[in-house]
Amino acid sequence: MKKMIATLKNHMTRKNLTFLGLFFGILIALYLLMDLVVMPLYTRQHQSIAVPTVTNMSLSAAEKRLRDNGLKVVIAGEKYDENYPPGHVLFQNPEASSPVKKGRRVYLTVGKGKKVLNMPKLVGLSERDARFVLADHNLQIGNVFYELDNFYPEGVVSKQSLPEGNTVVMGESIDFTVSLGLEPTEFIVPELIGKTLKEARLNLKKSGLVLGQVTYQTTDKLLPDTIIHQSIKAGESVEKADTVHVVLSQLPETESHNE
Repeated sequence: MKKMIATLKNHMTRKNLTFLGLFFGILIALYLLMDLVVMPLYTRQHQSIAVPTVTNMSLSAAEKRLRDNGLKVVIAGEKYDENYPPGHVLFQNPEASSPVKKGRRVYLTVGKGKKVLNMPKLVGLSERDARFVLADHNLQIGNVFYELDNFYPEGVVSKQSLPEGNTVVMGESIDFTVSLGLEPTEFIVPELIGKTLKEARLNLKKSGLVLGQVTYQTTDKLLPDTIIHQSIKAGESVEKADTVHVVLSQLPETESHNE
């Protein structure tokens, strides 16, 4: 009886081992099937492609290239950029050469070229305010002229190179003219000694006179480019548009010594 029971136990143990071996074999086969066949098909790994480069291309050319590669195009937005012509692609996402599945969306940012705005009003503003307005509108300060004006007070902008309301490209240079006040009825030579050349030119223009010849004299006792002499003394009465010559200081040239 004991022998029969032992034989039965051995038979059952072998049967369990066979069952367990078969069970784990099936599990391994299923895992390999999922890993090597089902999942690759599901994720479409074998259909992945590299995103082509479309930046700096026209939008129509970029769309064609992406669609020819089985990708979808989405316009993510537009941006002003003076370095790209209008209608060209500035950025793409995903980036070029990124591996993606076919049918993936590629987001494009398209350039609008240089930003165009309406020219602000400068006439009637002080020179300081006109400079602030130009800077606030991302416009460059071009040439600033100074002229006598019988309408606008001294220090007020009387002219601007581009009229108010005209379209202007961001970054463009704008010239304007500042009034020096009323034209004098009597033309008196102003004091120029000790002033800079720019100050002298403005003072002469304000007095209805003209800066003439500029010469230089070497001296180490004054700052360079300081007026040390004027051809007509300050306070003298002259004719309208008379010319005043000036002498500017300059430092002595440094002599080089060979060792």
